Amino acid sequence: MQERNGKVLVNCLAAIVVGAALLWFSATPLFAQTSLDAFRKALHEQAAFTDSDLAALENGQMAAKLLPAKDKREVAVVGLVKLEVPQEAFVQFTRDNIARVNNQRILQIGRFSNPPTIEDLQTLTLENRDVEDMKSCMVGDCDLKMSAAMIARVRNEVDWTAPDYRVRATLLYRQLLLEYVRDYLAHGEAGLMEYAVNRGVDLADEHRSLLEASIYFNQFAPEFTNYLRTFPRPALAGVENALFWSKLKFGLKPVITVTHVTIWTRAAMAAPQVVVASQQIYADHYFDSSLALSAFITLGGPNTPAESFLLYTNRSRADSLGGLFSGLKRAIVESEAMDGLKTILQEQKIKIEASASGQPGMAGRPSTEVILPPASVWDQLRFGGFHMLFWLLIVLSIAVLVFWVIKRKSRQV
Repeated sequence: MQERNGKVLVNCLAAIVVGAALLWFSATPLFAQTSLDAFRKALHEQAAFTDSDLAALENGQMAAKLLPAKDKREVAVVGLVKLEVPQEAFVQFTRDNIARVNNQRILQIGRFSNPPTIEDLQTLTLENRDVEDMKSCMVGDCDLKMSAAMIARVRNEVDWTAPDYRVRATLLYRQLLLEYVRDYLAHGEAGLMEYAVNRGVDLADEHRSLLEASIYFNQFAPEFTNYLRTFPRPALAGVENALFWSKLKFGLKPVITVTHVTIWTRAAMAAPQVVVASQQIYADHYFDSSLALSAFITLGGPNTPAESFLLYTNRSRADSLGGLFSGLKRAIVESEAMDGLKTILQEQKIKIEASASGQPGMAGRPSTEVILPPASVWDQLRFGGFHMLFWLLIVLSIAVLVFWVIKRKSRQV
């Protein structure tokens, strides 16, 4: 019971983490050819930003909104903050921080070579619990997210009676991830796997759905979003691709993810334009899919001073946001996602502007918020060793049971 409730909570919290985690990769510059009035109009129409939301930007505050989501598993957010930095300083800060690992929740991390090799995964380890889960994996019933082909190989290629079966399982898992990444780089969307656990999740369908909903970038950078749809061909001038794997300390079990980062730089009429997408192409626990897109937008004209903004959007799906108490879970997740997004945007603003003004002590200070949102709020909600959500779910379950018993007895009378 505790394990099951724990999984529900962690899967809910997963959406929050994904909603802000990829900001580390996604801070990106974009010179829009629209006017400030046109940009404000787009924000009104596409994200329901109000005049007061946008006015708050002038005081250094951020504006954040939940976006509508058709899928019950999805939490979508958009954030906007004004930056007092030149584009070059922002780009340099972004590049510096992509390569920096200063988060205590990152247990392991690595970047895939071009072409990827097995050596890229040499430091990746599996938890003993994950190995034991692999041992019992079957298609449709597995605690690790894998494809049907991966599950078959795990069952057939590991001698589970050998004394060193954990080592053998880890070596095979690394090989499976390597082959998956190579297949993805060669075939793009067609190389994305379908999770063969519980209800199937086709990552190609997930990718198309999330990208289709990225209204800002479909409008402002259609060449880029079209490239993401057709990756890796045809080629797009000015594109850079990088793939990372990471093992994050999170919830009841660490989560292993693979993230594809795509950076596009082009020469525009007014200034260079750079857009970055961070797409999760694999996660062994909790997450179904995630796509983060962001832009550094400078707007102005001959008679108006230029203004710069960081715009961030993220759509993330977690595998247990539906089902029992879905409304309650969604309300909690959305509230925490908004708080986490605001914290991330505020920290990024402080650090970017400090870096641009030559304050290395502030800009270079290690931060636990660059990758993941703060967990302190959730920690404070614990009681008796369990999260308050556990107790709330238990109380609601008992209430439903009591109601059902009373109703049944009344019918018998």
